[in-house]
Amino acid sequence: MTKPKVLFVDDEPRILDGLRRSLRGKRSDWEMSFAPGGEPALEMLAGTSYDVVVSDMRMPGIDGAELLTRVSTQYPQVARVVLSGHTEPEAAIRVAIAGHRFLTKPTETETLTGVVDQLIVKTSRAHGNQARRIAGAARALPTLPAQVAEVDAALSAQEDAGRLARAVALDTALTAKLLQLSNSAFFGARPKNAGIAAVVTAMGLPTIQALVAAAGEEWVSTTWEPEVEAYLRMSWRHSVATACLAETVASPAHRPYAHAAALLQDVGALTALAGVAGGVHSVDLTKRECAGVPFQEVGVELMHLWGLPAPVVTAIAERDTPHEPAEAGLGVSGALRVAHLLIQGTDARELPDEASEEELKALLAHPQMAARSADWAAEARLASERASEWLAA
Repeated sequence: MTKPKVLFVDDEPRILDGLRRSLRGKRSDWEMSFAPGGEPALEMLAGTSYDVVVSDMRMPGIDGAELLTRVSTQYPQVARVVLSGHTEPEAAIRVAIAGHRFLTKPTETETLTGVVDQLIVKTSRAHGNQARRIAGAARALPTLPAQVAEVDAALSAQEDAGRLARAVALDTALTAKLLQLSNSAFFGARPKNAGIAAVVTAMGLPTIQALVAAAGEEWVSTTWEPEVEAYLRMSWRHSVATACLAETVASPAHRPYAHAAALLQDVGALTALAGVAGGVHSVDLTKRECAGVPFQEVGVELMHLWGLPAPVVTAIAERDTPHEPAEAGLGVSGALRVAHLLIQGTDARELPDEASEEELKALLAHPQMAARSADWAAEARLASERASEWLAA
């Protein structure tokens, strides 16, 4: 087997020399190249198939944001990492759209090697390279026009922080991006294991405004083909209803992750549709596939690239797997599975229907569920009704 290839890009020779010295211990694991700027990096990428590119931000000529944007278009299979010091907010947002992971200078060698090693791994066993190409091409995800309008209105109503948090929590694409950025010190300290409201507060209004504006330029499409819009509406209603119910099902410690996993469970379809909007991929909404790769595998690969918390990524990957949770608790994956199956019995179900009555019966008998005297079918219908109301608003 050939070694994974990693390209490091920085216009300062001393930085590249420092990387060469500090990464000597990885020479047996990686094949490393070093480019003294954006233009040389593009020349090297044209001649060699790399797995990961690690770039500085502030470089003359082709800066890091432009380099990574070109990589995302021309070489989407290459994972993109920013390793940079503080930079201007506008440039930071540009690279937030183009990058997968973000590290600040100086960073510990173990941190850098850990991130690169993670990104070398592809999550799909059956469609590894293809799933990586589809996921790697996505810089921002599509959403419904009504959601865009609500986020814009919430941003305008600056005195109502709660409204903005609610609008973001109902926007799958924006939630995914904010959770990606919230896991990086590059964008400042962020709360760990926190709900989307806390992330919105920590990120701050100016950052969110800039992110929404920059992301909008990536997927501007206020009208969709009827079948695509119908799918988006179905997917959104199912995800939001499941997220609403998952917060009730999950234990307090797992609640933020369960909510995020439920809201992002169909992010693979959004990733595929982002490629359709850009003329990159074709999708089969009936088979739920993009270029032969199941939507779920695409979504898991993107969440892995973006570095979302492992419990969220695992729960999305295991959503359609029958569960037999430990008696001690459902965990994040179990909470998502229960909520998903319950919502499948409502008007917010996701097609195709899933026949798992025996499994659902067993899950509802789990101590975590049985300890509460709740009518879970009624709770699911209520969550479905709420999602329908939000969609119609």
